[in-house]
Amino acid sequence: MSRIINVINGIDVQRLRELLKEAEKNRDPEAQSPRFNAKVRWLGAGFNFKTYIRDHSFAVSEPQDIGGLDTGPRAIEYVLGALGACYATGFVFNATKRGVKIRNLEISLEGELDNLLVFLGLSSQGHPGYRRIYAKAYIDAEADEKTIKEIWEETVRTSPVGNTLIKNVEITPEAKVVKTQ
Repeated sequence: MSRIINVINGIDVQRLRELLKEAEKNRDPEAQSPRFNAKVRWLGAGFNFKTYIRDHSFAVSEPQDIGGLDTGPRAIEYVLGALGACYATGFVFNATKRGVKIRNLEISLEGELDNLLVFLGLSSQGHPGYRRIYAKAYIDAEADEKTIKEIWEETVRTSPVGNTLIKNVEITPEAKVVKTQ
């Protein structure tokens, strides 16, 4: 017997509910704290890199006027893209869970660095990362404004990337010297 597929926002709602039930039942700490991996390789000249994540790869580069080939966004710009994509994913997820159909969704982000001179080694005041990120969602959905804003607030509150940016995250850097010639 075939089942009727209820799709909202391009997502199979029954499958989504099944995944949520599985996640709710599985209280294994490892399942609750998955690990993700990435590898970045320098392309041999200038500020040009290739990032590998799962079966995907993408360029990371600086503009040509400062030594890159401009073949992709800067690493710091990917932070904005990652946050925006996480918000968009979360909004689609939360809206679909509530049965709200989205007609259009766009997230616009702007980041303001604290002090670029720290990265350049020309200052010790402040830090080289983002001081502030502005994120604005433009949403057209089949729900009243109150519901849409509730979904947005839940999305922001539960965003893995957003929480990574606002919480203290332990980073364990390590360098290994290898001979390649």
